[in-house]
Amino acid sequence: MRTRVLVAGASILLAAGITACERTTPGTVAMTTEPGASLSTTQRTTTLPTMPSFPGIPGLPGIPGLPSTPRTSSNVPPPPNSMTMTCKEYNGLDADTQLSVIQQIVSQQGSVIGKQNIEIAKTLADAMCQFIPGSTVSELLGGSPP
Repeated sequence: MRTRVLVAGASILLAAGITACERTTPGTVAMTTEPGASLSTTQRTTTLPTMPSFPGIPGLPGIPGLPSTPRTSSNVPPPPNSMTMTCKEYNGLDADTQLSVIQQIVSQQGSVIGKQNIEIAKTLADAMCQFIPGSTVSELLGGSPP
């Protein structure tokens, strides 16, 4: 009998606790009528430390070697094997010769990438040739072998 009384008492306490948590008390939020501090009494000026800026990319300090504008033309003539060049060969070229290879590939009839997107084509070739050195550059940019 004592167990029944304890279980019944615990149930009543539990039910009371649950219903008490569900109740809301109507009313209003207290508002103050006290005036706040004056905003025009004193003005503080804070000087932030200046960071060195990188020409061409404002706000990025100390990043050397980034060009300020993308290059879309090269004065270097393309190698004779530009259309059949493998990515391994392409990776060994200097930046000007790489750009001339990309220009040669993009200027071909039926090129998927237009002449106005040479910097995009170069970025794609640079990235993909790192992972697929056995493919040809024209195959990666054009989607089919020459």
